[in-house]
Amino acid sequence: MLSSQQFPLGDPVNGSPHSVCASLPRIADVIGYEEKDPAVLATFTAGYPRFFRNPLLSRLQQHWRDAGRLPGEDPLLPTREAAADLLGFLGRGGEEPTRLPGAWTVALRTPNERAEASAFLQHTGASLSSREAEAILVAETGLAPFPEARAPGTAEAPSARIRKELHKVYGTASVEDIRLFRSGMNAFYAGFRALQAVQRERGRDLWIQLGWLYVDTIRILARFSFPEQPPRTVLRMEDLGDLEEILRVHGHRVAGIVTEVPTNPMVLTPDVPRLRELADRHGAGLILDPTLVSPHNVNVLPYADLHINSLTKYAAVEADVMMGALALRPGSAFYDELRQRVDHFGLPPGEGDLARMAYQIPGYGQAIRRINSTAVKVAEFLRNHPGVKELWWPGREAGAGNYNRLRHHEAGPGAILSFTCRKPMQEVYDELRFVKSPSFGARFTMVCPFLYLAHYDLVKTRHGRRQLEADGLPPDLLRLSVGLEEPEAILAELDRCLAP
Repeated sequence: MLSSQQFPLGDPVNGSPHSVCASLPRIADVIGYEEKDPAVLATFTAGYPRFFRNPLLSRLQQHWRDAGRLPGEDPLLPTREAAADLLGFLGRGGEEPTRLPGAWTVALRTPNERAEASAFLQHTGASLSSREAEAILVAETGLAPFPEARAPGTAEAPSARIRKELHKVYGTASVEDIRLFRSGMNAFYAGFRALQAVQRERGRDLWIQLGWLYVDTIRILARFSFPEQPPRTVLRMEDLGDLEEILRVHGHRVAGIVTEVPTNPMVLTPDVPRLRELADRHGAGLILDPTLVSPHNVNVLPYADLHINSLTKYAAVEADVMMGALALRPGSAFYDELRQRVDHFGLPPGEGDLARMAYQIPGYGQAIRRINSTAVKVAEFLRNHPGVKELWWPGREAGAGNYNRLRHHEAGPGAILSFTCRKPMQEVYDELRFVKSPSFGARFTMVCPFLYLAHYDLVKTRHGRRQLEADGLPPDLLRLSVGLEEPEAILAELDRCLAP
């Protein structure tokens, strides 16, 4: 059932302290969140962990400050390697991080270091998880753990169960070709850094971003590419002509091409077989991420050197687990070298997160099938509604051919439908009685003003809005994520708010 009223500002929606959602019911709340308004942030009891520090981590920091183990609000990381990576990012490589019971930390000396450390954790997803913080608090303070269903203990580890389920979906040669990491961005970071290391040995240092991608994918490419060779961005995906020209001139230097299939939020699908041909011709690696629609819907592994997938979406349908997967293709020219390196750069999930994911993932396929069925009905409704200006989804004529060539298993469009309204976007958004949160692929329908959350720095200025428009991104786009509710209820609510 849809909620008969909006969730309050900051509500975690699913009632869990490990939720990856926080309700932002009005555009004013979104702006307050982006501008770090204390009155808005104080309402949050959970949120997307790479952007919001979970209260359980804050509580653990306070506990250790009270015990004299932590001097300030320094970040908490799960391993020494993660802490050392952060030190390197801060230009302090060679220093030794500080060990804590079940975690590591780095002493931050200046406001700039605090800002840079926050960016590092956002981009790489390398922070301690809320369940790991909870486990330490349970052991050290007697905190009662939040009661939640987890996979029962058996001789088979939760990680093995998860990888077996993914093996069925991805079609990998072996479960050993699948690695689990603590978020989708951490999986991307691990794969990017590994391929970067391989290609640097071959004298290749140029990265190409194909399409307007998710914000932290863009930022990893910008922050971790070699300073002497910033990444190139190719926004035109229809015929790959711009990409071909860059490869013709600079192909000998190209380390890799990165894209999403389809892209977030404009749901554009490139010609992936052609992309594979171009990468092979020029010796470039190809990183493909099908998270927006799920690998249940598109089969891109046969074309990828690295297949990246955020399991937080769809697989964790309760929206309460951060996790990502990286899959390797044995036929890749980089397979042997990547297999030896990806684990060095990424971080495995915590035990509690693995147990929770192992509990949910058996329902992955069933959830996708139901979401697909409903999304087709909602897309047809939006496509014909007089209150909708434009709709972007996998069935849109411009990219449907490329998408359909990749259709796989349940073979549907996934949850995401992006659209613009004839009425002012704020009026529609504020009125809708859906969950208002920036994630997707959950059991409940969600809507968000995507560009306000991902690129607020551009949305808030006239010049920035013009830039977005020029790049094919309407600033007032709404991104809808279809959930498991009855289709009729979703359609009625959309009609109520879109009607003149």
